[in-house]
Amino acid sequence: MKVGVSFNPAPFLVWFKDYDRDKFIRDLIAGLTVAAVLVPQGMAYALLAGMSPIYGLYASFLPVAVAALFGSSRFLATGPVAMTALLSASAVQGLAEPGSQRWIELMAVLALMVGFIRLFVGLFKLGFVVELISTSVITGFISAGALVIALSQVGHFLGFKVVQTTHIYDVVVDIIQKIGQTNPYTLAIGVLAYAIIWLSRKVHPLVPGALLAVIITSLLSYYFQLKNFGVSIVGDVPQGIPGLHFPSVGFDTLTSLWGGAFVVAAFGLVEAVSIAKRLALQAGDKWDANQELIGQGLANIVAGIFKGFPVGGSFSRSALNFQLGAKSPMASVITASVIGLTLLLLAPAFYYLPKATLSAIVLSAVISLIRPQEIFKLYKINRMDGIIAGITFASVFFMDLWVALTLGTVISLGSFVYKTMYPRIMVLTRNPQSHTFINAEREKLPECPQILYIRPNMSVYYANAEYVYEYILQKAQERKKDRPLKYVLIDFEAVNYIDATGGQTLMRLFDELKRMGLEPALANIGCDVFPILDRLGFDKKVREDLIFDSKGQSITELFKKLDHEYCAKVCPYAVFKECYSVKPADFKPVINL
Repeated sequence: MKVGVSFNPAPFLVWFKDYDRDKFIRDLIAGLTVAAVLVPQGMAYALLAGMSPIYGLYASFLPVAVAALFGSSRFLATGPVAMTALLSASAVQGLAEPGSQRWIELMAVLALMVGFIRLFVGLFKLGFVVELISTSVITGFISAGALVIALSQVGHFLGFKVVQTTHIYDVVVDIIQKIGQTNPYTLAIGVLAYAIIWLSRKVHPLVPGALLAVIITSLLSYYFQLKNFGVSIVGDVPQGIPGLHFPSVGFDTLTSLWGGAFVVAAFGLVEAVSIAKRLALQAGDKWDANQELIGQGLANIVAGIFKGFPVGGSFSRSALNFQLGAKSPMASVITASVIGLTLLLLAPAFYYLPKATLSAIVLSAVISLIRPQEIFKLYKINRMDGIIAGITFASVFFMDLWVALTLGTVISLGSFVYKTMYPRIMVLTRNPQSHTFINAEREKLPECPQILYIRPNMSVYYANAEYVYEYILQKAQERKKDRPLKYVLIDFEAVNYIDATGGQTLMRLFDELKRMGLEPALANIGCDVFPILDRLGFDKKVREDLIFDSKGQSITELFKKLDHEYCAKVCPYAVFKECYSVKPADFKPVINL
């Protein structure tokens, strides 16, 4: 692992070498198509973040271009994302009233915090940290998050207000209690919008169903004045480009936001990196994860100072860029330009847009993500992974989303650490048929009475060092009771790392073995492990002639030092081929115990 600072001020220049008219046309088509999807999606996802739809357009403007220009992927489409919007709302929940001026201010501050975290991670090449969020946690979280998103839109879809929380249980109870307040006109508009989006996908994936739903339902809302029938509409939408604004909050509020900011940043990193990596590999592009994180960080900083909220990489819009053959970040710059023109010229046209339509857009995007069956699949593959996914999913019923994601990650890391605390340690012997070294206890094969050959199958560090010490000592004590044990041969082939505690514990083990009248011997010490043992002075604990480079060498040399009279007259086994050199000619060894 190497950590250093790296920043390329103009990574986008590489895309414009040999840039020509044909490539621009491809970028233009991709940019316009993605913009047609982003306009309604951005407005819809703003509702998820607890903000007015116009803020979704603000977050879809400059951050989109900045992420593309300073990232490394020509396909990754940045902007408002359902999960990120919902996680952000979860992080701010309880600090302000959704939609209030303070809420908007906190969302901007959260975007800045997320941006600086991602920028720091990218600059210092720390992108590997995202791997700490396991697939099992992501699987459980996405299904639960999608369910929360779907439930949060039921109110807009049916025409009544639902309690503002990400706790599934509370939302379900509130919906059941208010189901009688359903507005049939709002429900009809929502169903129509959803049907338009669904049918558009059936006709062709590139048909902008969400945009068609916005246009058709807005016209119906205007023509029939549906607001008079209780249908909630977007209303006045400010016209113009967002101005520069530096949000400010108190230190106490800032402190309370850090936990949520780290979770939003981490989840967004996983999302963006996985999308960009997948599409880059499919296209055969060179790809830099840390540069991508720099782009994502700068995009969120820009979102924070231009009245936006945290943004991330969108898989659906990135897939569109890939499908349409975008040739450079210019495609996303064109998308951002279209959003800018929309803010300047078309903002008032959204006045009659029913909020039920925006809910239908959100529902159409997340319904397919509710896949609890994936948790059961994980359980069949690996029980612990399935349990972790299930706990993450279930915890969302009673916890804030960011807390549930944190809990799942902690449990996942905890289960991994627990497994490493009790590594598999094998007593080895030679298989008489294959002549390879295998697990003597599992296969019930005889061991050499004078050599205990043992191999830890994991690195030795502070959490498992004592277990390794006790295990090897116990095996040595057991065998010394009924046989003339002389050597304890420890094979380091699978030990890739030893920390100070692990090394010091091994020194204690060597001393204890010597006090028992046994000689420790070592084989296959790796180049990363040897310097640590050397600094601990292991050469004073283990004789130089008992340190070996390989299994074969260790057995050959140790056999020379054994009591051959015992081998010939008492030992009923022929564990090693060397044994036959001292056995009687008519000797028949015991093969199995």
